[in-house]
Amino acid sequence: ESMLRDITKKIAQIRDSMEKQQEQAKKSAAGASINVKKEGIGQVVIAGMPNSGKSTLLKQLTNANVEIADYPFTTTKPEIGMMNYKNAWIQIVEIPAIVEGSSEGKANGIQLFSIIRNADAVILIYRNEEEKKTLLEEFKKSNITLNGKKPEVEIRNSQFKGITIAGKQHLKVKEEQLIDFLKSMGMLNAEVVLKEPTDLEKIAEVIEEKIVYKQAVVFNPFEKYDFEELKTKIFYLLGKIMVYTKKHGDEADLQQTMVLEKNCNIEDAAKGLHKDFASGIKYAKVWGSAKFPGQRVAKDYCLQDGDIIEFTI
Repeated sequence: ESMLRDITKKIAQIRDSMEKQQEQAKKSAAGASINVKKEGIGQVVIAGMPNSGKSTLLKQLTNANVEIADYPFTTTKPEIGMMNYKNAWIQIVEIPAIVEGSSEGKANGIQLFSIIRNADAVILIYRNEEEKKTLLEEFKKSNITLNGKKPEVEIRNSQFKGITIAGKQHLKVKEEQLIDFLKSMGMLNAEVVLKEPTDLEKIAEVIEEKIVYKQAVVFNPFEKYDFEELKTKIFYLLGKIMVYTKKHGDEADLQQTMVLEKNCNIEDAAKGLHKDFASGIKYAKVWGSAKFPGQRVAKDYCLQDGDIIEFTI
């Protein structure tokens, strides 16, 4: 019962925060909006507090011509650079500083978090644990979860009366507690499917549809970094892989990269070359993840990062 009250209170706080954000967004609507059009294979936002080194990092990653100064709020609008990673271009966006209260609209915070919600991933920069704590709290209040994933739980309305639960073996609270909790949220007729260990907090997270999940890498400007390694980490935040193609009898041109979504297959790669190309493929040969070099594979073969493909029409 105590847990139920705590979870219900948390949801009420989240909804109250969202209402404040929406109200602030309406007030800000008359002002200048901030939009960043996506370019390249993905968009990654640099987010941090005032004077945390965001502009310096942007310049180190992209050679962008940005103003760097030792006073706060040097960046007043999003600054954009393009990062070259193995001949693929990733858009890096430095947004103005996040401060305590940004989630509620302070310092154009609503607009800044809107950019982050639309981005593909985040570089979180901070100089100390206090800054890290403040940033994570502002992200949480803005319903943005870093380096997490949505619980594997489905809750959908049912045409039948009552609440049914599939996958009860994953339930970490009493069945009655879950049913009472859902009813307290106004869900009287529902079907719940559990695919992982689940408590009431995870149920509340699924119900709150405004939460988004972003992959992030953290950066402390006082630590030594191998920037080529950092670029690799940034690329993998995007959930993509790089593959290469070759013609029969030739070596693969490793300067010509093809960027695809993770877990793609041979047919996806063919469509990446041309939408009509896949229909004419008989089979393909793969070097890299295959059991042996040049293994003949079917169209549904799942590709891995660094694979080389030879198509046969």
